[in-house]
Amino acid sequence: MKSLFLLAALAMLAANARAAENQGWYILRWMEKPGSAASDAAAPRDHARFVQAGGYDEREPIEKARKLISRLREGDVIAYRMDKWKARKELLKGKFNVIGYRLYKYGHLAIVVNDSHDRPRLFSSQSFKGPNLDEGLDTLAAHSFDVYRIDKWERVNKPRLQEFVRLSREKAGAWYGYDFSGMFGLWNSNLSPRKPTDIGHDYICSTVVLTALYYAGLELDANRRGGLLDLVTPAQVVDSKGRFIPLPEMSLETVAQK
Repeated sequence: MKSLFLLAALAMLAANARAAENQGWYILRWMEKPGSAASDAAAPRDHARFVQAGGYDEREPIEKARKLISRLREGDVIAYRMDKWKARKELLKGKFNVIGYRLYKYGHLAIVVNDSHDRPRLFSSQSFKGPNLDEGLDTLAAHSFDVYRIDKWERVNKPRLQEFVRLSREKAGAWYGYDFSGMFGLWNSNLSPRKPTDIGHDYICSTVVLTALYYAGLELDANRRGGLLDLVTPAQVVDSKGRFIPLPEMSLETVAQK
């Protein structure tokens, strides 16, 4: 599997020799632009967008990170970034999971959700782990990141968000919980699930956030082609506008199977 990552990394690195600092490679920037189909189809009252609510650079005093982390709340989306030189250095060490930081504005994405004990955790998906709640908010202090907040968070269906988090984790298993085909933009798991059986078992970090929000009633413009030949990047998600959509009357495992 490491050889697969190596080949993919070399192919991507050869795509363009010049990188624009902290903006991703020029030839790939078009992939970061979300569409507008969802938001264009919505009535103004149903429009939604992300608002940046803070940011931290790992070279800054740790007190700034702690202060920002203390203000985080459920639904905040965390977009991780890394200096290009640092990402290049990590790649040379064989850490191919940082390739996204070299190619795009952001290299990883997570959303703050409360676990079963009502503790805030970071919900995301990583290679060989799949969807998970393994990391607490305190881990953010070791990274550079920006915080994005949905402007109408009160309209997001929180029980359905929790249901998606639980079911996606249950359906994933070890390495196949991560969507390696989605990593290269070939095809993705179902990005528009309406009921529990629609939820896929493998997602990348950006599509697991995108799909969790869709399941909870917020359709984002980042879903441009229904997951086919569309690499959904972290920046594509947080730069998206969106719309609130009607939800099925029956959910939550069809009301616990009645």
